[in-house]
Order: sequence, then structure tokens, then C-alpha cells
Amino acid sequence: MESRPIYFVSDSHFRPHPDAAERERVRRFFAFLEHAAGAKRLYIVGDLFDFWLEYRSVAPRGYTDILLGLRRLRDAGTGVTLLGGNHDYWLGSFLSDEMGFDLAPDGLLAEHQGRRLRIDHGDESLSGDRGYLTLKTVIRHPLFVGAARLFHPDFTFWAARQLASASRRQEERHRRAGRPPRSLRLRRLLTEDFDALILGHLHLGFHYLYRGWEILCLGDWVERFSYARLVGGRLELRDDRGGVHPARRVADPDGPAADWIAPASGPTPDGDPPPSPGVEAAPTDRE
Repeated sequence: MESRPIYFVSDSHFRPHPDAAERERVRRFFAFLEHAAGAKRLYIVGDLFDFWLEYRSVAPRGYTDILLGLRRLRDAGTGVTLLGGNHDYWLGSFLSDEMGFDLAPDGLLAEHQGRRLRIDHGDESLSGDRGYLTLKTVIRHPLFVGAARLFHPDFTFWAARQLASASRRQEERHRRAGRPPRSLRLRRLLTEDFDALILGHLHLGFHYLYRGWEILCLGDWVERFSYARLVGGRLELRDDRGGVHPARRVADPDGPAADWIAPASGPTPDGDPPPSPGVEAAPTDRE
């Protein structure tokens, strides 16, 4: 069995014009990359950037440090796979041909350490919003992408930043209004093709054991600074403050989403997080 670990991280939403808080997030990300040095592979499970759109000869500026940090990791022998998220699904040849990253715009199935993994950003598979799914299909279509490239890059990048900012503001309004936790729709995703489902998108961190599957939601690199590690065939949900958040067995993975990782701006969790309704503590090893 391959002894080197596999890492997973998602939803960092790095921005091209960093302020002090953004620079601190980047610093912590570089520390994470140093921690991951020597790993077999790092999966970025979507939304590495707040937006990404390449022209044939132009790519967005402002992300050079992030890209070079990942490139150094790749050059040292760790494979880097980028999944497309709902903010950066226009992944292109600059990232693959120039930077040497593997691209998986729509997620993938992978086998590591005897485990069969489905790795998916989650914006499509978790969504019940047909309008959003239709819109995403349209804006990913080659005809739409070609039409967007007819505009000057400065305009297109500005428009993309405005859309990303609007999305963040909407989420913040929902949070301030006390919107109840979204209900998950996970059971319908589970098939015999894999034994672990690894997701991002929700900006929530949790790790369920349900029947023969593990379901792990990665949290984010905005407030939780969390990631997952696969070592010795065992998945762990962790954060960069040293927290390890054990898997818990659930009777039903659907229903309101849980969040087991306190934002970094708040207190560090002390011990295990309290179980959600219908969730009980599970042994460390899979059964």
C-alpha cells in the first residue's frame, strides 16, 4: 500500500487584490503546503480562486504566489489536482500545460491506499436549484466561453469579481437573517462505485459514517482553515490549529447540515464537537 498521505482542501476563494486579512490566509495556506510536502497528492476540491477565466494568451493576475507555491509542491514530487468549483470552473491550459497541474473540472473517482473515493466540489451534486444548474451549463458551454473572450480581459475579470462579490454578500445577508441550516441531499449520491465521498462547497466541516460509506465535507480556508488527510487508508478531518475532528456514525446523512469546526476567529474547539441529532460517536477505524 502507498505509504505517503493524500491531502484534500477546498474553498479558499483567494482574491487577486489582497488586504491584510487575505495575506494572513495566504500565509497559513503556505504553512499548510509545507505540512503537505512529501505527500503523494494534493486535491484542491474547487474554489481555489474567487474567480478564474483564462484567455488564450492572458490569465488573471494576482494569484502568482499561490500558483508558484503549488508548483513548488508539484516539482518536489506531490501531484496537484485542481477541481472546478462554482467560482473557478473555467480551468484552462495555463494551469495544466504551464503549471503542470492535473485538472478535473467535474470531479473524479480515484483510488488511493485501497480506498475508492468520489471527489466532487458539490455545487452541482448537492444543488436542487434547477435555475442554477441550467445557468452553469450555459456559462460553461464553449460558445459562451468563446463569446466572453471577445471582451477585453479587464472588463471580463471585473465582471467576474462583481459576481463573486455579489455571491458573498448574498450569503452574508442570509446568515445575518438567521437562515436555517440547509438540508443535505446525500443519500441519493451514494453508489457502489466508491466507499468515500469527499465534498466542498458548503463551507462546513463534518465527517459522517453511514452504512458502508464515509462522507466528508472539507470546511473551508476562509474561516475554518480545515482539510482532510488520507493515511493508511483512514480519512481524517483536521484543521491547521492542530484540531482533529473524528468521524461519527449517522442514522441518516440527510437533513440539516452540521458544522463541527469553529471559525478560526472564534474559540478553538475543546475536545470532540457535540453530535448532531441522529449522530453518534463512531470508532476511529472504519468497520
